[in-house]
Amino acid sequence: MAAESFAMTYGMSDELRQSDLLNRISDLSISDKRCLIRYISEEVEKDQMEEDEWDRQDTSDLKPYTLDELYARIQESEEDIRNGRILTVEESRRQLREEFLWLQ
Repeated sequence: MAAESFAMTYGMSDELRQSDLLNRISDLSISDKRCLIRYISEEVEKDQMEEDEWDRQDTSDLKPYTLDELYARIQESEEDIRNGRILTVEESRRQLREEFLWLQ
């Protein structure tokens, strides 16, 4: 990989850097790249606002779970497993890849 290409992708995960996504973006027209940048900027801004809202939540009234609550949650999870209401790792990854196409 050329040094300038690496510099432009600094901070990206190796998985993203090696993905087909960067090649597909390179092939876009300038107009489409600008639209994509605007879209991503708006998404980042929304995500940042949600993250800021999450950070501002008042957690002073949170109380730890009681043992009874913990045991009830364990029982609920075991019942979900018995009734097949779980996803395998493969199913979960497939769903994520369908929802987030850039993970392909």
